[in-house]
Amino acid sequence: MQTKVKVREQKILLVDDLDYNRQLLRNNLTALFSQQNLKYKAFSYFQAHNASSALLTFSQQNPDLVFLDIELPDGSGLELLKRFKEQKPDCFVVMVSGVSTLDNVKTSIASGAASFIVKPFTADKILAVLKQFDRYYDKLLKTAG
Repeated sequence: MQTKVKVREQKILLVDDLDYNRQLLRNNLTALFSQQNLKYKAFSYFQAHNASSALLTFSQQNPDLVFLDIELPDGSGLELLKRFKEQKPDCFVVMVSGVSTLDNVKTSIASGAASFIVKPFTADKILAVLKQFDRYYDKLLKTAG
């Protein structure tokens, strides 16, 4: 007898100091989940506008996917990235920044970011990241099972 593995609803944390950017990202994600052929489509969204609220929300919600701005009013997204990866090493973190210096990208990837999106982001860039997340999450489920 084969048992079906129930995949729980995944959690997404959106961290950006500008409400407009968080809403734009969420709207893009929602549209892409409904229009594209992505494997995982059930998500809960959580938002944070600064580093301290991001840390608290991350600890409480334990998200699977994080979109994280590098420049926050009360701290560095790069520092948050390190702390998130310490708490949950398998969390898929996407750095988002308007400042796409080579140093920012290298530091992000070296610190455990799965990807880097430059603002202003496009639906195509977000879709590429979601497809990458699908593959990553599949591997996690296979190694856990």
